[in-house]
Amino acid sequence: MAKKDLGAIWQRKGIRALLMLMPVILLVVIPLVYSAATSLLPVTEDAQVPEAIQSLLESASAELGYRQIWFDAFTTLLCPMLFLTVPVICSVASASYAFLGEKEEGTLETVLLSSMDAKSVFNSKVSSCSLLSVVISLLSFLAFAITVSVADIILGAPFFFNWKWLILLLFLMPALAFFSVIFVSLVISRVHSTGESLQTMGYLILPFVILFLVQFTGIIKINAVFLLILSVLLAVASVVMFNVSARRFYAERLLERPLED
Repeated sequence: MAKKDLGAIWQRKGIRALLMLMPVILLVVIPLVYSAATSLLPVTEDAQVPEAIQSLLESASAELGYRQIWFDAFTTLLCPMLFLTVPVICSVASASYAFLGEKEEGTLETVLLSSMDAKSVFNSKVSSCSLLSVVISLLSFLAFAITVSVADIILGAPFFFNWKWLILLLFLMPALAFFSVIFVSLVISRVHSTGESLQTMGYLILPFVILFLVQFTGIIKINAVFLLILSVLLAVASVVMFNVSARRFYAERLLERPLED
């Protein structure tokens, strides 16, 4: 079942393009453009980085130049937000087709009425979509790490990888990928198409965008401990939602007509 789902997802040109292009744009193209702009744009001799930005960085950043500080701020404060959008996009895109695509094509009924029970079908779809999202996110991070490391060397900026990135990579990203897949599985009986399901990624991305932007106000400071606590909370919520969604995954409920607005 997992092999079938992964193959079907990859055969859909629209889904495949989304899974390949968005991570490249977010984690390769945007850092390349920013690094080029940081390197080439003219800077006056008396230009200074706002103290509010410097206070969010490590104390060693005060010894860096204007360009180095801005690039350090970009990789430390904004790139984690860009990275976390990748597992959300990949999870929602793959889960939307795995759950809604089969429902639209009329194959979900055959699957649910086959020799496999509904629980096994549900576990297989959740596992395959979560695994695909994590793998793409890891590959995207590798491309991002190469891009930013080269830029760090050219600009003389500090190496970007720190404890925050380690927590993001090992804990928060997998938890967010799993959470996003479960979120889609909970709404499959309330949406009419794969397109409507894809729109739910906005509800998942927006809180993280707000969270990382709020740090510029000084209200919160996102450090490794904060991200670790967030990972644990997200993992607990995912487990609870998984159990709820698994109980709702049965043929009679899934094959009925979606609720109208």
